[in-house]
Amino acid sequence: MSATRSSFPIAEGVGIFIGVTAWDVLSAGEMELLKAVLIAGSGALSLFVFRCLQTKLRNKRQINRLH
Repeated sequence: MSATRSSFPIAEGVGIFIGVTAWDVLSAGEMELLKAVLIAGSGALSLFVFRCLQTKLRNKRQINRLH
């Protein structure tokens, strides 16, 4: 049985970055790119960890079904 690998959520991270940047421009009229990068990076990293854990649990369930 081959194990599936989780991919890093680049598209979601870019989406979060654009959303935070747009929110800054609309609310304050200026961009805080460092804040947007930090929020987008941490959001994408947390999604990646969640996907990895989800894949690990799914693979563990499949192995337990076989035995």
